[in-house]
Amino acid sequence: MLENIINRVLEHHDDFTYEEVKEICDDFLAEIPKKIKPETKLKRLNKFLDKEFELEGNDMKTQGAVKNYSLETIPKYLFEGKSKIVSSLINIKTLNKNIEQTYLFENASLKVNSNDKIALIGKNGCGKTTLLKMIIGKEENLDGIIEIAPGLNIGYLSQDLFWKSEKNTLKEEMLELFPEINKQIARLNEIQNDSEAWEEVESLNKSLIEEDGFKKYLLQLDILKYFGFSDEQLDFNVLQLSGGEQTKVQIAKFLIQEVDLLILDEPTNHLDINGIIFLEQFCKNWKKAILSISHDIRFINNTSTKIAEISNKSIHNYPGNYEEYLIEKQSRFDKEMKDYTNQKREIDRQNDYINRFRANSAKASSVQSRIKALDKVDVLTKPENESIIKMIQVNSDKRLPEVIMKLHNVEVGYDYPIVTLPKYIEVYKSDKIGIIGENGAGKTTLLKTILGELSALDGTSEINETIKIGSYSQVLEDLDINSSIIEELGKDYESEKEIRTILGGLLIQGDKVDQKISTLSGGEKAKVALTKMLLVKPHIIVMDEPTNHLDLHSKEVIKKMLEGFNGTTLIVSHDRDLLESVSNKIWLIKEKMLVVYNEPEKGFSEIF
Repeated sequence: MLENIINRVLEHHDDFTYEEVKEICDDFLAEIPKKIKPETKLKRLNKFLDKEFELEGNDMKTQGAVKNYSLETIPKYLFEGKSKIVSSLINIKTLNKNIEQTYLFENASLKVNSNDKIALIGKNGCGKTTLLKMIIGKEENLDGIIEIAPGLNIGYLSQDLFWKSEKNTLKEEMLELFPEINKQIARLNEIQNDSEAWEEVESLNKSLIEEDGFKKYLLQLDILKYFGFSDEQLDFNVLQLSGGEQTKVQIAKFLIQEVDLLILDEPTNHLDINGIIFLEQFCKNWKKAILSISHDIRFINNTSTKIAEISNKSIHNYPGNYEEYLIEKQSRFDKEMKDYTNQKREIDRQNDYINRFRANSAKASSVQSRIKALDKVDVLTKPENESIIKMIQVNSDKRLPEVIMKLHNVEVGYDYPIVTLPKYIEVYKSDKIGIIGENGAGKTTLLKTILGELSALDGTSEINETIKIGSYSQVLEDLDINSSIIEELGKDYESEKEIRTILGGLLIQGDKVDQKISTLSGGEKAKVALTKMLLVKPHIIVMDEPTNHLDLHSKEVIKKMLEGFNGTTLIVSHDRDLLESVSNKIWLIKEKMLVVYNEPEKGFSEIF
């Protein structure tokens, strides 16, 4: 069966070999969870190949986009580059850093080599983004050593994309990559037919050839065709592009700028699922170093060969991807706990001896020698198993009717319909609905309509008046940033114990609860909003991208909570791991229509 699929691709693309297509297929199949049925895997593979090789002529979202494009068609030398740096790119030693009297790092170290693909992980507020900013020189007042290899070219891709000018067209943006080369080319065009300027023409030609100037000049715009952009789109303002297209432009720039180290700071936060899959494939093709922050477990597993975890003000290194990191971390914890237990047992034994014979003159010498020996012992601290998930149980406080919501002939949008729903939809109390679709398809608009924040353009929606809805996005917007965490949550809820229990599960503990919300990171604010929403004990939980800013541990907490919740959930998310874990139905928005899949696998197969 796989052979037939490969041959179908080769019939349309004779520029690929059998082995190359098979490798693409094997890589794709390896990403699919083992529990998925073989026939479903092959269906997903066919869908992927249809899109990747345009076997059925799928259209891109932006009008005028080129259809026949693929990462596989990009010249391989662009992924490999011409870097002369063959070993250590960055070496961080004895790093100390504090912000507002809170130490993020104490004597921390990290080394990035030329072929490393490192995922930087850690709980919200531990200093991940601060570390990246220190590396690129945007964070000062540090104590320690950051050695950067001479001539190292770093490409920095953050969730807040950087443009030379937001007024630029796509063409103008790209033509600012090599300003000196562009000046030389312009001058050459101006004087090349001037017989008296032959020496300058010769000098310019020599300089451009030595610096690969002609190739770089052409690539500034030609590279975009490999990413599916048309000549028409070159005149678009950069902000007209979708989030996924803007990310592709940034990646294209890194390719031709011969970047040695690619730094990615939560690059998937504003990408839809197709955009994330594209970025994953790019990272796999990239032959040089990557240092990334991501809270997407699937993305980390598919793109990383090392894990660097920030914990207890230090950076701990683990070989392998995220799944391998979990195994190794548990192994290290088991060893540390064994060492701690053995040492404590021995210390207790010696102290028992000292206490029993302290007054015995015949044992005085022995007692004193044991006291001196204990004074020299480097006492181990009991290790904490951070991988243990503290369960948050939030169940609705009443028996729910079988049918929670009815939607009849509904169309949603603003001035015109963005999404048309099926003629009649009933949402049941046991429904765990994952809502998926491309960026801009109308997922958030649909949620706002369901919540009553936006009127439907047509049709009716009915929700039982006694049912409480917990809206994560609404709570996040309404947080009083001038209050402390405990003050904000205590305004409507008297049980401080319950507040601290939920916060503790999300790793907000101790004195942290007295910190003002204005000083929190994005992820920490998200945790406060989640806690406030859960304290309502809602019957329906509605979440729009709930995991965007959450650390990996907190994502697992939320996932377990949603799995055990006895009410209804409607979740908009691009997190594949979360969706597959908590959904028993999928609502897919495609071509302005909402399609309901009662079997999640069928819905997922349409998009990834």
